[in-house]
Amino acid sequence: MPMVKSFTQAQWDAAARRLDALPEKPAHEHRVNVRDAMKSIRSQIIDAQKKGYTQEEIVQQIARDGVEISAATLRYAMQRAAKEDGSAQTERRVTTNTGAALPRAKKVSQAKSSQTGDARTGSQSKRDGGITRPESTPVKGFLGFPIRPDTENL
Repeated sequence: MPMVKSFTQAQWDAAARRLDALPEKPAHEHRVNVRDAMKSIRSQIIDAQKKGYTQEEIVQQIARDGVEISAATLRYAMQRAAKEDGSAQTERRVTTNTGAALPRAKKVSQAKSSQTGDARTGSQSKRDGGITRPESTPVKGFLGFPIRPDTENL
């Protein structure tokens, strides 16, 4: 059974002081993961692709500077960077255009209420007590055979 580790507050304070006392590392020694690097050089990669270079050729050029990644890694990191960049832009648009988003949502809710109102009036006008039976395709089982509900013995 794993033991839960606990330390004294004095140990945590000493660790915090040690971290505060660390000198600044030179910028050229900072480690950067692939995803963060792709965010920063994404425009250069897109420009190289516009010039006609393939992802494999771009990977070869990057490898000359010691950054050895595969074309699949480049492709995935570019997709992630684009997705994160797109979601950040969408969030900015939503926060700046909140007034434009509200009427649209209101229209959708009005459309739903009008559809449900039509369904109620249609079922109430029937002479079978308002019970409607869906006329949809039968549910298919695991092997594709139709499954009919057993409603005779209810």
